[in-house]
Amino acid sequence: MMARRQLMRILLLCLGAALAMAIVAAGFARAGEDQAGTTGASFLSLGAGPRILSMGGATLGLGNDLAAGSWNPAALGWMDQGTVMLSHSSLDNGSLQEWAAMGGKLNSSGTRWSLSGLYQGDGSFEGRDASNNSTGSFSVTSFAAGAQVAQQFGDRLTIGFGLKTVMEKLPDVFGIGTTFDGGVQYHQGMVSAGAAFQNLGGHMSYQGAVYPFPTNYGVGLALTHARTGLSVAIDANFPNAYANDIRAGAEWRWKDVLALRAGYRHEMSDITDDPLNGPTFGLGAGTNGFWLDYGYLVSGNQDGQHRLAITFYPGRWGGLGSDPYGQGDIPNDFDKPTKKTPLIGPPTPPDLKK
Repeated sequence: MMARRQLMRILLLCLGAALAMAIVAAGFARAGEDQAGTTGASFLSLGAGPRILSMGGATLGLGNDLAAGSWNPAALGWMDQGTVMLSHSSLDNGSLQEWAAMGGKLNSSGTRWSLSGLYQGDGSFEGRDASNNSTGSFSVTSFAAGAQVAQQFGDRLTIGFGLKTVMEKLPDVFGIGTTFDGGVQYHQGMVSAGAAFQNLGGHMSYQGAVYPFPTNYGVGLALTHARTGLSVAIDANFPNAYANDIRAGAEWRWKDVLALRAGYRHEMSDITDDPLNGPTFGLGAGTNGFWLDYGYLVSGNQDGQHRLAITFYPGRWGGLGSDPYGQGDIPNDFDKPTKKTPLIGPPTPPDLKK
């Protein structure tokens, strides 16, 4: 009875916090919308990772892997093993996005690290002069290389920071700049919360022309029920050059072998067919050190995005480890175990007890 009451209190707390985030986001809905198009390196706002994006992009209080670290560096603090992740995305405007990252623990301390690279190719375009005569084709490409570090404090708090250098190749112009990310996550039982900023500080310089980065501030709340494998999350984001948004998502995991996900992202803008609005869906599956994720995003203009990622856990590649049959979970019946008598294995046969 007490456990049920405690669960109800947690649920009510989460609902209240989610409602508060929605009210705040709605209250400042168009605070940065009039600045749309005034920043450089706008591709940084899209994000990466099919797991996160298939949950509507809600991850600031939930994430615990490399992809989540690109949204909130503090998420790296919960990683428990070395990881390599590769992601490919086909965007709704015909562009391609490639993202790769690797990271892990720093010795046996509570420090985690990661390195990442993000590439986006927007294809080729045909140039035209004032008389509408062709001036040839040109391509637009963007790249960002980053490093993140996170520190765990006890078993509840993590803090993370990151920096990235960004480069963009536009027609006859090359841009470069450096910016910073940071965040915090706090876990208490089933509830976790996070806050983060992305692309804060620095600027993009295009051969004399200077533009700020698309900075974003966000807060998130999540609820995870380990027994059922169900997690739900909600985020509120406040970008400096677009409308605020609310993101919500859910994930159900079955024995770390299968995952099903769904979510929704809503932009607080007056644009009825905003391409960032819409539902999201995804799934994941894996075993023995490999995990595959797929996400599908339905945008407000009815186009869609397919996102794929494969994750490698090198520490799991040795099969099921040194106890492949799970004998460590089976107690034996030795009366007086010693250093020479193992504490794992099936019960001792009667003829060996004499």
